[in-house]
Amino acid sequence: MKYFRYGLIVTILLACTSAALAAEIFNGYAGTPWGTDMAAVMKAFPKGQTAQAHGGGTMYRQDRPNDNIALRLFNFRDNKLSGVSVKFSEEYVQKAGIDNILAQHKKAYGEGKIDRSQAPHMITYIWEGPKTRISFAYAPKRLDMTVMLFESK
Repeated sequence: MKYFRYGLIVTILLACTSAALAAEIFNGYAGTPWGTDMAAVMKAFPKGQTAQAHGGGTMYRQDRPNDNIALRLFNFRDNKLSGVSVKFSEEYVQKAGIDNILAQHKKAYGEGKIDRSQAPHMITYIWEGPKTRISFAYAPKRLDMTVMLFESK
């Protein structure tokens, strides 16, 4: 019984250590901090188009910026980066596998928490940092609906 308790304690410590080793969530997207002006974002992520967003903000849209991403939208409030949504290409999700993509994000950010309250047909994992909220959502039967949201808090 004594060894069982020690084994249990070691297992718990290892689980806590692996969760603690997950990278800290960056306050922005892909090395670009929240609040970066639109011109700098357009320079860092070229070949897109600007558009007016619903609600008065501005968007910068990239269609198929690489083989993995079908669409990337940068959202701006007062000309400052406030969020990014990434829709993965169906081909990439099919080739890589949803489990592998999710595992990469869990390795980077930790286990996260599951939320199915917004759309029951979607499975959403959420990671929270001090200034950033990341959501990874997918529909098991619709690979074309695999998206990530990076939001400034």
